[in-house]
Amino acid sequence: MSSCEKCWADAYSKMYGGYKNQSEAYKALLAERKDNPCTPKEQAGQWWDEKRQVDTRAPKQNET
Repeated sequence: MSSCEKCWADAYSKMYGGYKNQSEAYKALLAERKDNPCTPKEQAGQWWDEKRQVDTRAPKQNET
């Protein structure tokens, strides 16, 4: 999986709540959400292909 777009966006907001930077806040969010992760659509964000229901950043597998 690529980065989670929802968590990255949420980390931007949390960055001002005591975290040094967005990356630190992102890592903390991933740890918090490990038992209840974001949906594939939330993870893909703007790269979600609604028609095919896939993250377009994901490597293509056996497309013919």
